Amino acid sequence: MAKFYRGKFSLKVKRKTRRNFLRAGFFTALALIFLLGFLAGTFAFYSRGLPSTRTLQEMQPKQGTKVFDRNSILIYEFAEEHRVVAPLARIPKNLIDATIAIEDRSFRSHWGVDLFGYAAAVKDFVLRRSKRLRGASTITQQLARNMFLTQDRTLSRKIAEAILAMKIERLFSKDEILELYFNQINYGHGAYGVQTASQMYFGRDVDSLTLPQAAMLAGMPRGPSIYTPYTHPEAALKRRNTVLEAMVATEAITRTQADSARKTEIVVKPRELRLNDAPYFVEEVRKYLEAKYGANAIYQGAMQVYTTLDIKLQQAANQVSENWLEQLEDRYRLVPRRRDFKTPKVETDIVNTPYIQDALLALDPHTGHILAMIGGRDYLISKFNRTIQSRRQAGSAFKPFIYTAAIDNGFSPGDVILDAPIVIEDDGSGEPWYPRNYDGKFDGPTSLRRGLALSKNLIAVKLIQSVGPSTVISYARKMGIRTPLPAVLSLALGSADISMIDMVSAYGVFANRGIRVEPLMILKVLDKNGTVLEETHPYAEEVLSPQTAYIMANMMKTVVDHGTGIAARSLGFTRPAGGKTGTTNDYTDTWFVGYTPDLVCGVWVGFDQKKTVAEGATGAGLALPIWAAFMKQATDSLPVKDFSVPGDIVSATICTESGLLATPACPSPRSEIFLKANLPAKSCDIHRLQNLNMQSKDYNFEQLDRGSLNDPDFKP
Repeated sequence: MAKFYRGKFSLKVKRKTRRNFLRAGFFTALALIFLLGFLAGTFAFYSRGLPSTRTLQEMQPKQGTKVFDRNSILIYEFAEEHRVVAPLARIPKNLIDATIAIEDRSFRSHWGVDLFGYAAAVKDFVLRRSKRLRGASTITQQLARNMFLTQDRTLSRKIAEAILAMKIERLFSKDEILELYFNQINYGHGAYGVQTASQMYFGRDVDSLTLPQAAMLAGMPRGPSIYTPYTHPEAALKRRNTVLEAMVATEAITRTQADSARKTEIVVKPRELRLNDAPYFVEEVRKYLEAKYGANAIYQGAMQVYTTLDIKLQQAANQVSENWLEQLEDRYRLVPRRRDFKTPKVETDIVNTPYIQDALLALDPHTGHILAMIGGRDYLISKFNRTIQSRRQAGSAFKPFIYTAAIDNGFSPGDVILDAPIVIEDDGSGEPWYPRNYDGKFDGPTSLRRGLALSKNLIAVKLIQSVGPSTVISYARKMGIRTPLPAVLSLALGSADISMIDMVSAYGVFANRGIRVEPLMILKVLDKNGTVLEETHPYAEEVLSPQTAYIMANMMKTVVDHGTGIAARSLGFTRPAGGKTGTTNDYTDTWFVGYTPDLVCGVWVGFDQKKTVAEGATGAGLALPIWAAFMKQATDSLPVKDFSVPGDIVSATICTESGLLATPACPSPRSEIFLKANLPAKSCDIHRLQNLNMQSKDYNFEQLDRGSLNDPDFKP
């Protein structure tokens, strides 16, 4: 019986053990299923919103849009991250070994995630109950985070990072991952990618890095702002040496090599600020590109934009402009001065700055290409572009449009108008208007040439009376003035507000034989593959006859040679050129716009708020010196060229006082040009020979007698 019960008991135990085993197996399987389900659910949950496989296959480091000048010189880059991509073949072995040694020693063997390191990080996260998860990121995870995720140290971001890393490992080889990593990672101070960092810190390409330099760069991604040699040289040195020790531990280098490298001091290139010599021009380019292609294309699309800008001319304009304005501030004791304002660390945008400002625009009259642009003295303080956005009274700089309308409607440079007081009963204001000359004097009979050269207001007023304000507006419009122009006689004195770009473009018609060309800033745009997205061509239209354009250019040469623009000659600019000064009432706006056959440039000087610059401050005294200094530098290396004479232009000797063909009795004959159809048919009838002996006097009518233009005494 005892044996029976013992056997029966043993059988029960075996059955119970079996049931327990099955039960344990069941619950284990259930737990595994639950765990797998949990993992699958977690994977699915955190995979939502992550990049697709196709997106990952096409991933490339972000590259901004590069902007070049007309000679293919890089002038700016629109980029959230400044980088130059380098293929893995150019990245030295020392840098690769150093990075793997300090960042991810199991890189060659893992499949995206370091499980042991990851488990330790999760344990630390749970035990410390921290909201931030530290460490455990492989090179692949760092790549995933930097390309697609945020820098938040949270569990959810860490899981998403791991999922992405595993996907990347399935799609790319280890070498491809390294190449993406080295071109993506931030190395501090806005340098993304090792090529950009090598150039910034050491002034050399990545493939020529030494071992100590490679070790320093390899140590920076962990904390670019902590291990920077510019602001934390001791931390950078300590981190570099840590990297060298890691390389010894992984047998990437020998102890001897490490000790030798440790003795090397960290020597970096002086930090360079990313200066933009043409900020106002570049901003206009940016606005155009964003409107046409969108912001993402600008900052991530790796486009190449070739512009019309000549960076050397731009730099010359910057230099002469600021130098002269500082002299003006001292001469007129203007307060506040620009140098009293510190350039802000953060960009601001003040439309009305309290100190004196200027604007300069230079373009090629034949192509419309904008070669230089100054929209103000400091873009970081004020982004308001005074060459395009500003509208200011042009003063006497508007007079050439009145003379153009007159010349094109039968007047000639030698025609005489009486420079004498007049009263305009009503010019739209309801009150009588008494126009006067700048100096308050009247010269009597005055030729159109002399009237323009000396900027005689009364001559301009009488001309606009003769041809009509609407006719003048019509000519200004077709030459390029787009701002509203009132049809009143005071338009003769430049009472209308006009933009700099309109003025310069319109003056280009005189230099370009009557052809107006639309201003251009962009030559062509390429995508990241080099495919041409757009290529621009000048839009040209003949708006004046070559003869009218030449006569005006010839008259405006007299402004520079003998008139209100003569200061250009004393300032060293000697080439054939035409131009016109402009000064408004109360000396608030001062202009000079002038040109050679191949270059037209306008300069404005004044305050943003319309207030007097200084008593007696004129376009000749404030704007002209900038123009002359810039034009001298811009044309020094070019051959001297004069305005070509078109057909049907003839010259004749006329009487200065009557404007008719000179006779031996005329006391001051001079040579003048005419459209052949407008050549005077009559001889002077106001001078008579006093006796027969004078009839035999030998007059050399072929020699130009400067007459009324022999450097007259005038106020500029």
